[in-house]
Amino acid sequence: MTDNDLLDSFSGQLNTLAAVQDKTEFHIALSGGLDSVVLLHLFARLRNRGGELSVCGHHVDHGLSANAQAWTVFCRDLCKELNIKFITSQVSLVKKSRTSIEALAREKRYLCLTEKLSEKAYLVTAHHQDDQLETVLLALKRGSGNTGLQGILSKQKLTCGHLIRPLLNFSRQQLESYAQAFALKWIEDESNSDQVFDRNFIRHSITPLLKQRWPAITKTAARTASLCQEQQTLLDEIGGIDFQHCSMALLNQQVVDISSIKELSIARRNNVLRYWFKENNYSYPSSKQLLAIWQDVVLAGEDALPEIQFKGYSVRRYRGHLYLVKDLPAVSLPDSPVVWAGEAQLNLLDGRVKLQFSMIKDKVNNSDSICFKQGAEIAVCFRQQLPAKLSCRPAGRNGSRTVKKLLHEYHVPPWLRDFVPFILINGKLSSAVGLWQCTPEASGGIDSCLTVRFA
Repeated sequence: MTDNDLLDSFSGQLNTLAAVQDKTEFHIALSGGLDSVVLLHLFARLRNRGGELSVCGHHVDHGLSANAQAWTVFCRDLCKELNIKFITSQVSLVKKSRTSIEALAREKRYLCLTEKLSEKAYLVTAHHQDDQLETVLLALKRGSGNTGLQGILSKQKLTCGHLIRPLLNFSRQQLESYAQAFALKWIEDESNSDQVFDRNFIRHSITPLLKQRWPAITKTAARTASLCQEQQTLLDEIGGIDFQHCSMALLNQQVVDISSIKELSIARRNNVLRYWFKENNYSYPSSKQLLAIWQDVVLAGEDALPEIQFKGYSVRRYRGHLYLVKDLPAVSLPDSPVVWAGEAQLNLLDGRVKLQFSMIKDKVNNSDSICFKQGAEIAVCFRQQLPAKLSCRPAGRNGSRTVKKLLHEYHVPPWLRDFVPFILINGKLSSAVGLWQCTPEASGGIDSCLTVRFA
């Protein structure tokens, strides 16, 4: 062991970020550069201490360099030398307007790195303290608020698994010293020296000056990021409390009640909207976008159906509520109603509608429960499969209404009406899931009840 050995410190960092057990899966984002080579080497040594960690190196070839094939070979050979499983992926990049090739490459890379993760797996990247400094400086350049000044997070939940960065407390100089001590080899991406890119400009022209003047600048910037992360946690907690007060459930989503959010200060109102976006796995809206949501959607004329389009989704207003609507292609209806055969869950309309079925002992008077005689056929259908003028009398109401009028009365926006699941019992309409139950006809007793809810 040398004075430059980081293994014990690295092991401690890893244990704070991950549930390190035998067979825990760690997928290392392996570019072949200094940082990822050190990361992979540390994992190999940690595994060789006697643990049974499942480690693999995942290299993504963007096809942007003439040396890309040689880099793939380097990463493959390195993994072979360290007895680590190797995965490689190729992506093709098509330049989009107003999107940098750097941002597009990062987006594609993360899609490749995360698409095959299991729920208990960890994607590990080699970001370090100098990267944190660059990220904070870029956030200052953009005029970011607290969310941007958080910098790089040490741990993030993914759709499946987690993303962790156990090298964030180490400087690039420490990584270089480690690599030299263990005679490691790595590759240099020629694009990293191109100062057309803002991050490279900061790395090569700004950071050296800052370190010369203030040698501890990477540590102090990391401390600033850590403090902002702590403050953001507090803002998220407040946002969650306010969101509960300002939101309501409609079908399988949470919508924002405009009259409630208007009672908040501008700061808390914006915090609620950011929280809402985050809960739906969208990036935080900018200050400009928040202002547009308020002025162009919330404050639009009463008779309007305003919306603002974002990348992949839109914000819309309908009858006093705000909706986040994901852009999705059209779906095909099944040829006939789907008969329930006792499944705990049904996935319908390409998975956009998921229903849970649970048998219950006693009738529950809500829109989730239905009761029926033994042997009855229970089926699920959608509006287009019902007769155009079909009527129903919701329980507790006088008189019947057409399904079309009821969807309007229950404040279902036009773009959601085709996704409302209806329950049929022996071919007769029984309920609209999450909205209402039809008053049953007087035809003898019932044998069974179940709840049908959105999963």
